[in-house]
Amino acid sequence: MYYIIGLTGRNAAGKGTVADLLKKRDFFYHSLSDTLREELSHRNMEESRDNLIFIGNSLRSQGGPGVLADLMIKNITTPDNHIVDSIRNPSEVHTLRRNYSEHKFILISIDADPKVRFDRLMQRDRKGDSKSWEQFLEQELLEENSDDPNKQQLFNTIKEADFNIDNSGNLVDLEDKLSLILGKL
Repeated sequence: MYYIIGLTGRNAAGKGTVADLLKKRDFFYHSLSDTLREELSHRNMEESRDNLIFIGNSLRSQGGPGVLADLMIKNITTPDNHIVDSIRNPSEVHTLRRNYSEHKFILISIDADPKVRFDRLMQRDRKGDSKSWEQFLEQELLEENSDDPNKQQLFNTIKEADFNIDNSGNLVDLEDKLSLILGKL
């Protein structure tokens, strides 16, 4: 049996680090954000967090709230373990659960203390990331909840998680928590 492990969580919580740990265990990586980056490129738009959110919301408005998962599914072509990163809408979770019901789809939510996440964000210096604490908090509010089903609904997505990881500690703690989850599968 193979697994499709979805990753959700707040900005700079450690989703990428969890994905890296899973890749070391021979999981194949896919990201819903990569679909957004491709669309930004097609539209000759700058890659920024605001533009990623805008494009994601736009695609969901056109194709429905689960469209990003629908577009990404075509990339999962082998009966191997896969990671689906950057899940930010509950409909994306429902699409993945529906498509992989014969296999095991698991959603893991990763979170950490806001100050820890902001420090990580400053260290990684990724294109499009917030440059100030205030901007970081503003972007968080935009991603957390919306009454519009076609927008990001991070809190509702996190509620769908099968497992939750608090990644406020160090890498060894994170590896231990992930190993416990994988041991339960």
